[in-house]
Amino acid sequence: MSGFDCADHYQEHCYLVQVPRTAKESVHVFEVYGRPPKATEDLWAPEVTLRAQLTKGKWDAISAEVRLEFNRRLKLERRKAGTWSQGGNGVQRLLGKELLVLVWAIEQDVVSLEQCEVAVRNWLGLKPEERWWLYTMTAAATGFAHQVGMGWRDALTKALCFGTKRDVFSLGSVTGRGTLPPRRNDAYAPVKDANRKRIEFAALRAIAANVEVLA
Repeated sequence: MSGFDCADHYQEHCYLVQVPRTAKESVHVFEVYGRPPKATEDLWAPEVTLRAQLTKGKWDAISAEVRLEFNRRLKLERRKAGTWSQGGNGVQRLLGKELLVLVWAIEQDVVSLEQCEVAVRNWLGLKPEERWWLYTMTAAATGFAHQVGMGWRDALTKALCFGTKRDVFSLGSVTGRGTLPPRRNDAYAPVKDANRKRIEFAALRAIAANVEVLA
């Protein structure tokens, strides 16, 4: 089975993306609560929740970019690259959450294919941890497939689909991210170093100043 870092969706808590054979059918994204079979079970089936449905055209507009992003991350962890194919595609749990943030943002009928491309660019501007948080907030209140356009789902559409192909509003560019100065790893021993504190304070002030400029 194709997919991303998911060896067996029957035994792993993961997500399952069902890609149809024809353009008239929809892509379905399920959360799968996989588990090992009990010793007394000859046959077993994990519980699933349908989280989203997406037209094949919109899926085609985002799937290649999502594949590149997931494989970039898997490469960093020295894991096998994945692919999308017709039928079932198992997706590792955290990657699946990130995928759903994007799918929920573009699922409404009013979202055009051009806006799908904009949403992908804005989605790429988010860090994985930010996508996980957005998933958690959305799934808690409006996480089922039939809750299209409700609450956080509608907020994701407005946020990620904002901008144009020429002028994409990158959510990642307005957070004022910086890098703390490097320090030697001393096994977390408490060390009183006034000079170190001054360097860190100066670095944080520089990051804060950058935020004010962007605002």
